[in-house]
Amino acid sequence: MLKLEQIESRYGEIVALHDISLEVNQGEVVVLLGVNGAGKSTTLKTISGLMHPTKGEIVYQGKRIDRMSPENIVRDRIVHVPEGRKVFPGLTVRENLLMGSSNRKAKKADLNKDIEEVLEIFPDLVPLIDRLAWSLSGGQQQMLAIGRGLMAKPEILMLDEPSLGLAPVIVKQVFQTIQKINKQGMTVLLVEQNANMSLRVAHRGYVLENGRVAYSDTAENLLKENKVQSAYLGGH
Repeated sequence: MLKLEQIESRYGEIVALHDISLEVNQGEVVVLLGVNGAGKSTTLKTISGLMHPTKGEIVYQGKRIDRMSPENIVRDRIVHVPEGRKVFPGLTVRENLLMGSSNRKAKKADLNKDIEEVLEIFPDLVPLIDRLAWSLSGGQQQMLAIGRGLMAKPEILMLDEPSLGLAPVIVKQVFQTIQKINKQGMTVLLVEQNANMSLRVAHRGYVLENGRVAYSDTAENLLKENKVQSAYLGGH
């Protein structure tokens, strides 16, 4: 479905990604693990067109997308929910959700139906639908950010650190939501520092170190891997 082949990305003279190769198959949850600065967010930015690789290819559904604009990549149904939520604070919850559908032409009735579907996934947003986004808690804003991404009707939903800065009970909700939308058929590429929770909802994972893929395996095997345990799971 999505394949990165020997991708190099740079910030000026600094090489952030070194020959990154990975793939995401339809219906999977794939997690990218690594410490800050390992290249996880840069990988998502490179896929979504916010950065263009200096080497390598990104192929989606048999088509190269590594030179496409972010707008066209969203139209191709790859949607990036960035770190830090980045909701529109001066817009209501409903208006934020509608902003997520700007990549496609749809009738008002269809958009209202889509909003209802998002609210079924995030029932906590129902009483907040006409509230301004700035007034929401961090967890509610994260739900809104994911909901806004779902309004684009993605084939692949890329989530960058969705649990960052949230209370443990909300973190659990976020991962339950990821599992729920995946069971409904959504393919998810997830960047997370919470290795324990993310590997429990993922099918496969890649561990990045200094902009390189250090190793990859099934989520089940990574949970047992000594290096992953000592670095990310608090094991010995």
